[in-house]
Amino acid sequence: MKVPFCRIACDGNEMAYIGEVLTSGWLTTGAKALELERRFAEAVQAEHAVAVNSCTSALHLALEAVGVKAGDEVFVPTMTFTSSAEVVRYLNAHPVLLDVEYGTCLLTPEILTEAIRQHPGVKTLVVVHYGGQAAALVGRDGEDGILDICRRHGIRIVEDAAHAFPAKCGGRMVGGLGDVTCFSFYANKTITTGEGGMLTTNDAAIAKRARTMRLHGIDRVVWDRYTSAKPGWEYDVVAPGFKYNMPDINAAIGLAQLERAWNFQRERERCAKRYLRDLAGVPHLDLPVLRAAVEDQAWHLFPVVVRPGAPVHRAAGRAGHRHLGPLPAAPPDELLPGDLSSEARGLSPGGAGLAGMPVAADLSDAGRRGAGLRRRRPEGRHGRQGLRWDGSRRGSRG
Repeated sequence: MKVPFCRIACDGNEMAYIGEVLTSGWLTTGAKALELERRFAEAVQAEHAVAVNSCTSALHLALEAVGVKAGDEVFVPTMTFTSSAEVVRYLNAHPVLLDVEYGTCLLTPEILTEAIRQHPGVKTLVVVHYGGQAAALVGRDGEDGILDICRRHGIRIVEDAAHAFPAKCGGRMVGGLGDVTCFSFYANKTITTGEGGMLTTNDAAIAKRARTMRLHGIDRVVWDRYTSAKPGWEYDVVAPGFKYNMPDINAAIGLAQLERAWNFQRERERCAKRYLRDLAGVPHLDLPVLRAAVEDQAWHLFPVVVRPGAPVHRAAGRAGHRHLGPLPAAPPDELLPGDLSSEARGLSPGGAGLAGMPVAADLSDAGRRGAGLRRRRPEGRHGRQGLRWDGSRRGSRG
């Protein structure tokens, strides 16, 4: 039996809300998108939310809105997806690649401080919250956090929170900490709209610019023009914008997903706790280092580092069958645009051995109703232990 790395739960109000969109006669950005923006802003405790068609779009809009220009340099950690660096290239700016901490795959205040010393002219940082654990934006025990360091040096912060909803940092929700935060609602994320993303900020000027630029630089929202009692079809194109808006069909899915986001998080947390318990002490395997409480993490991923010399080939061969196998993660230089690959080599040494274990809200423990994971007995001379999938989601298939 094949165990998917990611399983999407769409058995809430998704169909009902999609039906409301279809019967309304308005399929593009409208009432559902506006409602999703409002509810998501409340969820992450941000003043503004701007719905877009991907996290990549949100990152592009964010960097443009904070003033990144051609020739600028932008700090970007190497342990990320290509989007974090490629959007810098969209603006003809230059990513300055930073290493990350082994065990967390996160940028740290210490790494950032050294980077500023070496590159004092950089005025924008893209910080990635990897796997669902927030980077140390807020300091602890009297130490400066990334926010403190950036404010002292006049550096704008764009948070790449594609993995990090819902997550907390220093007791506050990720989404209202830096200058602007970008979330992903791609099909494999903690909540999904199929394709989609969200930009959040407490800065009204950033929100206004992002709203204008997400739809061709038009100075009015299409839905406002359609619903206004005043003559509404006049508008100006005030800047050469983009086509990044989220349609209402996608937003309808997002609203249903958002209703259960914290339930999903608790179930992924349960999976993570099981891995932390059952994989502790397994030879050749380094479990994720937790800098935040288990309950404060989104647990989009459960990343592990497979040390050199580990007997991984046999496990990988079984990954497509009934035994769980890790999802290999590409080394950092393979995640970045081709012209940046050479700059990334030698950084983030854990990347080549990084793997992700399946984490899903409906991946249940053995003995619970439905499918289960259970501890396997030691196998072979390496004493390898793992987890087994014991059925389908509702236990109706063998």
